[in-house]
Amino acid sequence: MNRILAIARIELLRLLRSRATFTLLLLVPAMQVLLFGYAIRPTPAHITIAVAAPTPADAQRMTTSLAQVAGLVIMPEQRGPGTAEAAVREGRALIGIEVPELRSLIGDEVPALRAGASPTQAQSPLRIVVDATNAGLTGAAVAEIESTYWRNLAEQGGVAALSPGLRVERLFNPESRADWTFLPALIGVTVMIAMVMLGSLGVARERETGTWEALLALPISPIEVLVGKMLPYVVIGTAQGVLVLGAGIGLFDLPARGTVGALIALLPLFAAAHLALGHAISARARTQVAALQGAVAFYLPSMLLSGFLYPFEALPDWARRVGSVFPLTHFIRAAREALLRGSGAAPVLAHGVPIAAFLVLAVAVTLLASSREPD
Repeated sequence: MNRILAIARIELLRLLRSRATFTLLLLVPAMQVLLFGYAIRPTPAHITIAVAAPTPADAQRMTTSLAQVAGLVIMPEQRGPGTAEAAVREGRALIGIEVPELRSLIGDEVPALRAGASPTQAQSPLRIVVDATNAGLTGAAVAEIESTYWRNLAEQGGVAALSPGLRVERLFNPESRADWTFLPALIGVTVMIAMVMLGSLGVARERETGTWEALLALPISPIEVLVGKMLPYVVIGTAQGVLVLGAGIGLFDLPARGTVGALIALLPLFAAAHLALGHAISARARTQVAALQGAVAFYLPSMLLSGFLYPFEALPDWARRVGSVFPLTHFIRAAREALLRGSGAAPVLAHGVPIAAFLVLAVAVTLLASSREPD
């Protein structure tokens, strides 16, 4: 027994001396508690909604009713038929409510009946137009809106009998398929995990074998060494992303309504950003094990705060600001733009700007860290 305790004591001392390992043992659980306790919310929040009504009075009644639903951010009034739907199609709102003429919203009277219209005219349906690219998020919000609508009508007694029903129209994902929401994001997650993993092993492996210093001693600049080491992996990451994309389209009927070429053009940039991050982690690590631990510490917040596992709009403000730093957040948006929304090249490629900024920062950190010996 004493011999076992002696071995355990030696192992404990080694663990305490490994600052990277010991820090991660404390950091990862603390990060999980903070993220799940403060950032992850099961209820809809920050959902933008546009209301188009024939008169300001109708718009005000609907806005007053929607104010009862927590988590909605109501846009300024949209005037004219189709303007709320246009806001959803253009990505300015997640839900649009098109209020027809000759009907009550959720008020005291039915204007159509007050004006002498027939009950048939009065019962024109109220349209709820939904951006279903993230079916889980908008589905919960629509359910809340429908519940509020019928509850308020029930409180009106006899007027509710002549009130119209609702018609929900789901754009981009009419069947609310969860795999159509998940698969575009999975393209980015697959490439991210592979590139950070490969990058984090890069410099640490070179340091352990003693070849990193030899590479830096060659008559070429450090940036040339880094770019040369990254290029083969960028090609691999791009091919990996195209493979996942092709599998989604071929096996799961994932639509490709927009400029898929623009999304593929983002893949090398996205792969390079995470590969450079992996090199930055590796440059500060003593061993490959420590580098892999650093990579794992990056995966957790990236997947939780990017909109992959939980809707981005449901996060609190501070979590959305943090999530906006991760390249995965912007790639997921670009993938859904290109595949589900049918966007052209410009909106898709616009998401490459923050990814490129992250790449530049990661390369700068890598070069700075690799020029010094790790502590």
